[in-house]
Amino acid sequence: MSTAGEASRDLFNLFSAQYDLVPWNQHLTAQIRTALQNRKDWIGIPDNSLGNVKLLDYACGTGAITKALGPYVGSIKGIDVSDQMVERYNEAARASGLSPEQAHAVIGNLLAEDGIRDGLVTPEYSDFDIAAVGLGFHHFDSPSLALRRLTERLRPGSGVLLIIDFLPPKENASTAGHHHEHHGASSQHHHGAHKHEAHAHSVTSTGFTEADMQRLYEEAGAGADFGYEVLDEPAVLGEGDGARQRQLFIAKGKRASAKL
Repeated sequence: MSTAGEASRDLFNLFSAQYDLVPWNQHLTAQIRTALQNRKDWIGIPDNSLGNVKLLDYACGTGAITKALGPYVGSIKGIDVSDQMVERYNEAARASGLSPEQAHAVIGNLLAEDGIRDGLVTPEYSDFDIAAVGLGFHHFDSPSLALRRLTERLRPGSGVLLIIDFLPPKENASTAGHHHEHHGASSQHHHGAHKHEAHAHSVTSTGFTEADMQRLYEEAGAGADFGYEVLDEPAVLGEGDGARQRQLFIAKGKRASAKL
């Protein structure tokens, strides 16, 4: 695993117990849920889709994407590098009444050098109708590799790749170029050298513009029906004097048909 990948795993393991308890993070999760559910048609989920749509929730954390799109899909596979997040995801899924066949997460890394590590090569981890990453994209060492690997897991000709992440900070923002945001932990938990070091090394990008995402989607073979929407309400990261605002976007694209 890369340095950033290891740092992300360590960071999310550290914060897993508090992840869903922090008020501002709860609000952020609700923002994502509302934004995605209001764009169900835009994403391409048909009204009569229940039971037929297969979702990959990558870098799933405790399941923000799963909670948002779960009502519209039949089966969900979560993947995360953090064993503690995977445990929390599965606990939440069982507590909400979902069976392992309906929603289940495993520890894995699709960005491993060989691309097939952790045994994620069985049919159940391919031909997804939707592959989504919710606020994990800025933690990836190589966004271009991430999109290629995710696109490979989509159903050819119809599978949709969905990314929710941050725009770059405004140039006049005092934090631009100096602070990276983490969406899963309260500022009160940012204590200790280990936590600071993990956080610093886990973030690889300050954000992505529409042009950035369109280029990445096209290079990955998922540029068909590309769309990019900026959410009206900014995300509030942190609380009190340490709170910061960041603008969120949702990008989508469709995998090209398989070549004959």
